[in-house]
Amino acid sequence: MARMTDNKSDKLHYQMDRFVQQNGEWFYMTREGAERGPFETRDDAEGDIAVYIRHQLSLQEFGIA
Repeated sequence: MARMTDNKSDKLHYQMDRFVQQNGEWFYMTREGAERGPFETRDDAEGDIAVYIRHQLSLQEFGIA
C-alpha cells in the first residue's frame, strides 16, 4: 500500500493493489467495488482485468455506462 498526498488539500490517499491472493486463488477489485475471480494465477487475473477495462471503456464510448 502506497501513501500519497494530494498537494491541493493535504489529504492522504492510499493506493492499494487491486490484486489479492486468498487460499491459493487470485482475485481483483474493480473501481465499482465488484470482486472478480477466482483465477489460478495473478497473470490470469491481470489478463481478465485488461479485458474488463476495455469492455468498460467501450460501454462509455457508446454512452451505455
